[in-house]
Amino acid sequence: MSKGARNPPAAHPSRKALILGSRSVASLIARELQDEGFETELQKDHDDPPLPSVGDPDALAKLRAVFERFARESPQAGGFANCIHPGVSSWAERPELPIIAQEFGLDVICPPTQVLALFSNKLNLLGEAERSGIPNLVLSFDPMHSVREIERMMVQSRQHFPVVLKSVWGSGSFGACIAYELDELGKKLALWIEQLRRKTGEVIIFSERYLEGARHISIPFARFPDGRTELFPSLDVSLQSRFRKVVEVCPAISVDPNALKRAQDWTLSFAEHCRYIGVGTLEFLIEGPRAFLVDGSARLNTAFPLWERVAGTKAVSWQLAAMETGTLSPPPERTPRPEWATGISLRLLAEDSLLQLPQPGRIQELSNDREWRFKGSEAELHLNVTVNSEISPSGSETVGNLLVGGRDFKQAVTIAQGILNQFWIAGSLQTNERFLVELLSHPWVREGIFCAGFVDEEFAPAVRPPAEILRILGSICSLHPKVIQLSRVSRLANVISSPESRPAVRWAVGDQWVSPDVSIIKWVNGPEFWGTADLPGISGTVKLSNGQEQRVCAYPIAPVPEGKWQVRIGHWVLMVRRISAPRKNREPRALALVSGKVHSVLYREGVTIPAHETFLIIESLGILVPHASPIDFQVSEWKVRAEDPVSVGQDLAKISVPEN
Repeated sequence: MSKGARNPPAAHPSRKALILGSRSVASLIARELQDEGFETELQKDHDDPPLPSVGDPDALAKLRAVFERFARESPQAGGFANCIHPGVSSWAERPELPIIAQEFGLDVICPPTQVLALFSNKLNLLGEAERSGIPNLVLSFDPMHSVREIERMMVQSRQHFPVVLKSVWGSGSFGACIAYELDELGKKLALWIEQLRRKTGEVIIFSERYLEGARHISIPFARFPDGRTELFPSLDVSLQSRFRKVVEVCPAISVDPNALKRAQDWTLSFAEHCRYIGVGTLEFLIEGPRAFLVDGSARLNTAFPLWERVAGTKAVSWQLAAMETGTLSPPPERTPRPEWATGISLRLLAEDSLLQLPQPGRIQELSNDREWRFKGSEAELHLNVTVNSEISPSGSETVGNLLVGGRDFKQAVTIAQGILNQFWIAGSLQTNERFLVELLSHPWVREGIFCAGFVDEEFAPAVRPPAEILRILGSICSLHPKVIQLSRVSRLANVISSPESRPAVRWAVGDQWVSPDVSIIKWVNGPEFWGTADLPGISGTVKLSNGQEQRVCAYPIAPVPEGKWQVRIGHWVLMVRRISAPRKNREPRALALVSGKVHSVLYREGVTIPAHETFLIIESLGILVPHASPIDFQVSEWKVRAEDPVSVGQDLAKISVPEN
């Protein structure tokens, strides 16, 4: 292996690395490996065969197919073995990975197999740390497998709610759930457990005490075979939603210094205790002067691009240097720069952040800028998407990551807000930039006063746009020549038809009725009409009454005359519908909340489904989305079955509402 020396080694044309995981992170790792003399290949560029999920019943056979393809197309030569870099993929901590790689003569850039086995089982990890004197929040080290066992544990132990439930096998944000009361265990946990089964292939759960007001701190480290251990800047990952780390801050701010020092000392001692070799992370909850270990990763964590910039080094160089054997070699350099005295990382996600729903789709328009330089500050944007690409319902929710450095936290936040306000992505998907801008604007966040539960329990994003933007959203689609033609036909129909059968055309923006008024739209550029006659789209730039200029894109979702568009103006994205059915023909409808694949249909035809009961589940971006109605209704015919693909807004069933 390369030593990660100060000067890049000479390239070995025969030495090649396959990098697993998402494109944006894999590209960063590839760049660092290239600096170390490797040729690189991204698995995402050769997705045949695709990388399987860990929970796939045939995962190991499919993983062997991936490695067999790479070994066949990249034969070993010159005495240098080709290698696998697992990136931050779900396979990065699986002990099966290096074992299977060895079958094909491939090295894996990872810690030893016994360390992977320890860190992959979170309950064993916390138990081993406890034996070395590191406290945790585990309520019981007896694993559970079902909702009934969880309910029994809560009753018998007389534990107080809320409690945190976690998968033994981790699985990121999917691997944890908060139960707030006993009555919700049945419905909420049944869905979560099914999701775990699909992600990990096996459901083994343990419980932890819930800490209200604690900060979530991540401490990355590297350890060499000779026992030398290096700590990197700690991260505050408290700004998270449903256990997904949305905004990360490095170094950690507003944390009790004695508690942080204690957590850092525990990190050093545990790395020694388990004979760790390589780069890893331990995570703690810090509440005042107390610290508790809650997780650990035997791989690069998703925030490594942030902490390596703050540290002024390259994480991959440390991975390679730690794997060197033989003579004692100097560690890679650390040369911090003032532009990265403080850094923040923001995750761009394909979701409706208000309703907490996945929103995959196609990208029609996308900003070009990827790097920014300011006085005392720098920023980088790393995306998984391009124009005309798609966030597939079966793929990842992560659109990309924005990294921003500054002289202090407030400067980094201000720069991040400015970049997010300039960033533009539009199409049939929704993304979370407005959520991030509003979160960074919150006075508590700007002052560093937040905890791990702040986003879910205290922060509330805006529900509806300002009145002017709402009117523009409701008027933009009526400008298209095809829609104007349909409006003329509708007016003619109103003259010659009876009142009860007249097609009363109405426009809805989200949950609001809007009367289109094209006179309020002040175009700066455009409008540009595109798409087809049945699926008309519009783009351009408009000027608001306050003088601000905002880009606009109306992406067609459903064909006219029952037109439906995903319309974006600035950061606001809402569904706009043209509703033209005659009044007498209007019937209640059961519509898909998200695009994805039908996971299960829970009721038979002819059955009356009670209000608030889940009647169907759709899987989108790995998330199981339950569908329920606020009123009782009866299904006369299902229009979809399990495994069918569906689009957002698609009719799921022919239904009727019983008369009282």
